[in-house]
Amino acid sequence: MVSWREQLAFAPLEAAERGEEIERRIRHAIELGVLEDGTQLPSENDLAARMRVSTQTLRAALAELRHLGLVETRRGRGGGSFVRANTGDIAKARRESLAAYSLEDLRDIREYRAVLAGSAAAAAAARAQQISIARLASLAGMIGSARTPAEMTRADSQFHLELSAASRSVRLTRQEMTLQAEIGPLIWTNTPNRATTAASEHTAIVEAIREGDPVLARAHAEDHVRHDMNGLIDLRMSMDSAASLDSAVPGAPPAASTGDRLIAHTTASIESLATRIRETAGASIRVVEEAVRKALNGAPMPRLDDLAGVYDVVHETLDGATPAFYGLGFLADASFFGDAEIIWAFIPPGQDEPQRLEMDLEFYDYASTPWWPRDGVDDLHVSYAYVDANGSNAYIVTFSKMIMIAGRPAGAAMTDILITQLQSGFEPLLLSLPPGSSIVDQNGVVIATNSGSLIGGALPRERTQRSAALPAVPWRLFVGDEKAGGSA
Repeated sequence: MVSWREQLAFAPLEAAERGEEIERRIRHAIELGVLEDGTQLPSENDLAARMRVSTQTLRAALAELRHLGLVETRRGRGGGSFVRANTGDIAKARRESLAAYSLEDLRDIREYRAVLAGSAAAAAAARAQQISIARLASLAGMIGSARTPAEMTRADSQFHLELSAASRSVRLTRQEMTLQAEIGPLIWTNTPNRATTAASEHTAIVEAIREGDPVLARAHAEDHVRHDMNGLIDLRMSMDSAASLDSAVPGAPPAASTGDRLIAHTTASIESLATRIRETAGASIRVVEEAVRKALNGAPMPRLDDLAGVYDVVHETLDGATPAFYGLGFLADASFFGDAEIIWAFIPPGQDEPQRLEMDLEFYDYASTPWWPRDGVDDLHVSYAYVDANGSNAYIVTFSKMIMIAGRPAGAAMTDILITQLQSGFEPLLLSLPPGSSIVDQNGVVIATNSGSLIGGALPRERTQRSAALPAVPWRLFVGDEKAGGSA
């Protein structure tokens, strides 16, 4: 019978995953205590079959694990590959594993896990009479008596896998198993005091299922997963806090500052950074505007062909602005040129060199997009946070400016900033403030924060936190309440 540990560590890989993923999967399982010291791994043929990879790919991964000192291979009778988990190195390895995830990665995993757990709980509640509530209930409380991170990992994983199985969806259960192997053990690395609360949350999920209430079961499951992941995000944010403060932008407050003086100093530093962002965006946009005006200078009948050289300017300017901006360019207005065209360069994730964006504008109503500036307004327009579903599919804020030629709007010059870039820029400063401090956009959406629970979220409209406008941009800084634990 295959144990829960082997199910987690050796779950089949997706077809698109490469050999490095095998090494990462097993390394995490060892570092995080899923595979304990002395555990014998399955034979190479068996393990390759389970993970659905070739034996050659598997051997390369095992060789790397041996090089790292996490696996040893013994020859002869009773031989095989065995786990070597040096407990003195595991704590460091766990933090290194967590450090490999960005805040955006963890936020994305949080929402994906919430959807999976919520869907499983709702499906289980819809067929409550057909599943073993007693077994689910017994697994729900197991984590309350767990004493070590390994025991907590096991109890939590077993409950979530059983919950997924209750949905009667094989695909959903496989996805949950994959996520448990990837992120589940990390949750219990530094949160021993959460076990009792997790047991209560598990029980609430089971009771909603027992009552046959899919809506409540989904809500409890999603809240439970988000609580777990928010704690992990907070841990990830705290790991670099000292280094971030040391390397903060000029004018950042000293870490030893306290109280109102600290808040005033930090607010001034945040206002300064917001101003620099606007000024840098404006400078890049002006370069694009000048290129467009130069290209159209003296043309009696402006044509899109006249803009052929603008892309080179866009590419060079964006390349020089990296990593401040994600994209830069010009969108030619169809009402001016007779047809619309976008001249746009952007930097795909994981790359340094700008690339040209190819986009069909035939059915793109750009005039209704968040970033389209008002006609005739000679100033920068700053959009609210949005997902550019018709272009780069990125979560961004856009600075833009309408370019007027002979009194008519010829199009808009604009630059994009990823929300993750704003978080990275403001985070060193926000870490000086009470938990729950955030910078929000025009719609109250959080674009930077020092609290994991607020990453990717919004502040409630009935907020009583003290706040300050950031004059250079249409955003506000909300300062968390120290006494209230930073809740928004």
